[in-house]
Amino acid sequence: MKRILLGVFSLALLCSTGTALAEPESCTPGTTSLPAGYEGWSNPTPLTAATDNAGLSASHLTLNHASAVHLAHTPDVHFLQRPAEPGGSVSYGGMIAFEAPKSGTYRIMLPNKTWIDVLGQAGLAVSTNHQHGPDCSGIRKMVDFQLPAGQYTLQLAGSGLQDMPVMVSALP
Repeated sequence: MKRILLGVFSLALLCSTGTALAEPESCTPGTTSLPAGYEGWSNPTPLTAATDNAGLSASHLTLNHASAVHLAHTPDVHFLQRPAEPGGSVSYGGMIAFEAPKSGTYRIMLPNKTWIDVLGQAGLAVSTNHQHGPDCSGIRKMVDFQLPAGQYTLQLAGSGLQDMPVMVSALP
């Protein structure tokens, strides 16, 4: 199976087709500079999301750097905790591990409205802020979580995209 990894230019194509993004018509692919703190979004590295707990050790995000995540069909994913919005049989999902090296606010960025759950030792983390990304960035959804230092699982569910960039950043 040939995998399609999304970069800035293919994100702009999705923007123009209306499939995943709702960017302004004035966005020109490849010409937008990302604001400080978002630079890691522009050059994602490939990563396959885990479909079960055993696969999490091989699916790890690097903070402040986007990964071009390959998701599985939802029926093939055995989530650690059932998502509130799991999606249907034609959607995609998966799980990715990440580390919060110190207590603080962590922001998860996506190009679409995929459902996000963050699980840690204390269970499901509650989001503290939701917003859109900067115009013409390809970032449609940003969700913040106040997390203590530790290991976390990011569950992605109900995605219309099988391949998409994902980034987790520590906020100052």
